Amino acid sequence: MKKTLLTLAIAASAFAANSQVACTGVSPSNISGDYAFEWADPGGNDWATPDFLTPGQFVQDTLAWAEDGTPGNSATYGHPISQEACNALDNNISDVSGKIAILYRGECEFGEKALNAENAGAVAVIIINHTGDPVGMGGGAQGLNVTIPVVMIGEQDGADVAAAMQNGPVVFFLGNKIGIVGDDVGAKSSEALISPWGGANTRLDNGFDIGLQVYNYGSNPQSNLTVTATIDGPSGQVYNQVINAPMMNTGDTLAIFEGNTYSFPPFDLGGVGNYPTGTYTLTYNLDIGIMDSSDFDNVLTSTFTINDDVLSLSNIDGNNDPVSSTYPSNSTTEYQSCTFFEHPNASALGLVGLSFVPYTDIAVTPLAGEEIFINIYEWNDTWTDLTDPGPQANNDWFTMLNQIGYETYYPASDSEAGNAQYVPFSTPFVPSDNQRYLFCLQSFNPEVGFGYDGSLNYDGNQGITAMPVSPVFVDDTWFTGGWVGPSATSVALHIVDPATIGIDEITTLEGKAFPNPANDIVTIAVNASGNAHLTVTDVAGKIAMNENITLEGGNTQVNIDALETGVYIFNVELENGLSSQFNVVKK
Repeated sequence: MKKTLLTLAIAASAFAANSQVACTGVSPSNISGDYAFEWADPGGNDWATPDFLTPGQFVQDTLAWAEDGTPGNSATYGHPISQEACNALDNNISDVSGKIAILYRGECEFGEKALNAENAGAVAVIIINHTGDPVGMGGGAQGLNVTIPVVMIGEQDGADVAAAMQNGPVVFFLGNKIGIVGDDVGAKSSEALISPWGGANTRLDNGFDIGLQVYNYGSNPQSNLTVTATIDGPSGQVYNQVINAPMMNTGDTLAIFEGNTYSFPPFDLGGVGNYPTGTYTLTYNLDIGIMDSSDFDNVLTSTFTINDDVLSLSNIDGNNDPVSSTYPSNSTTEYQSCTFFEHPNASALGLVGLSFVPYTDIAVTPLAGEEIFINIYEWNDTWTDLTDPGPQANNDWFTMLNQIGYETYYPASDSEAGNAQYVPFSTPFVPSDNQRYLFCLQSFNPEVGFGYDGSLNYDGNQGITAMPVSPVFVDDTWFTGGWVGPSATSVALHIVDPATIGIDEITTLEGKAFPNPANDIVTIAVNASGNAHLTVTDVAGKIAMNENITLEGGNTQVNIDALETGVYIFNVELENGLSSQFNVVKK
């Protein structure tokens, strides 16, 4: 997960040098393309692995499962314990010699399992994360003895690769492409602009900027490169633009973005009402006029749908439900998965509810009856964008969240895991133009998470706009960058004409409690002063506390020592009718 991503500069050096580093499926075709990954970087001084920042440093080979013969499956994650490679490998079960060993994250250190693979003759290691997207890897006690490349990919990508391995050989490329072959240009999905919404709404102007970063990875200069961007819609092609690139020597980059020497015109069909509903496909195509020796990264595609009913970062299905393919989470006490929204014409929307995708491994934790909160915040911090040096210094982006909406959802059955569910807003509302909002899903159970659409990558969008896409709150820390992507949260806001619903005045105030979780005394902080009434209910709706309080300077202290361990809903109601509602965890 990333706290921030710096804006892409207008110069060709916009992306970091490690953008030349790739974890790529080469064959078969159904797994080809770039994968989100983390790699064991010797620069951290806890690995002796090769430095992928060195041009031409790479491994390309066939995958083979690492097997140490340990019987049974992981009680927590379900994969074979033998494929965690925590003991010496047995090549009689699966021979990794001269191949890339693939294995699971598990009960031993990354360096230990990588060394076991190296000792068995593996030329590189791919570790599949057991939960969500890839994470950084420390070498542990054995990292400095590992001299082969080590990367980690995400849980869902790992499942896709594992499925492909059942049908035949799978080949991967790991490393730096610069200078490996003569003729090789490419681009990465994380460095390309896509539609800002996977499920766009007809009440907004659905034009957007087009652009991407292009590399000459090959050792030969390229003088005939063309970069084409097309968009095909429900009625045929609606956008087709070609850039004739300048001469590119080996290692050169070309930033094709608005404001640069080379840029595509924006996708623009003429404003609200001129974008027919249906599915659209954006395609970037790189062509050097001769055979590209490594053409898997010459074509990038992404899809988006324009519809009348919802607005979603993720793609939507035929029922306008958000689609999901991955469920990242690594919290221990509290997790919020959020969708950011701000628009100059936001008041054209009437917001009546949202759909989301709850998830847990029901073989381990039942979903039925779990408590899930939906929090709607006005994000009133004064920063301009994610390059603001003040908040960057202390990750201080979230000091003024005014909660204006609150819902609670209890899944009726375990079958809801991985399937979209609709929650209406008790008070539908019209968002204000140019006001920042967060629509957040919240769980206090570490085993309960929420869906994301892994097919969309908003990294390029966030880099160019320097505005957040999908912030998350994990335990006690907010992160502006979300997970990998930044991620396409599977949340669909349900939209109607504002004139067709009774829009009530928002009567909620920002409020919170600290410390949270707490043992005995908590301080309640509400953006108000004076007399108020506090009602505390448990997750079943039973009143646990009911008392009058006085807010002095917006604060008061409450003793919760008598409460049992669990999650409680604090409702503070002022004499003027305004109220604040928030959650407190009693340890």
